[in-house]
Amino acid sequence: MPMLQARISTEEANAIKTYAKIKGITTSQVVRESVASYIAKSPESLFFGCMKEGSWISDDFDEIPEGFEDYI
Repeated sequence: MPMLQARISTEEANAIKTYAKIKGITTSQVVRESVASYIAKSPESLFFGCMKEGSWISDDFDEIPEGFEDYI
């Protein structure tokens, strides 16, 4: 089974717990249903490498920061 990892804030976690309690389901079910719904509505299928050239980090990403030469 694929694993999804994400970092969320305490407030977001509490909101998920509250929503799950109101709906009478587990927090895991809330997350699974949310992800499944998002994927179902996605116009394109996700595939390995789908973000190739779709994101930008910075122009100097591959450069060694000043003062880090001793660590490399």
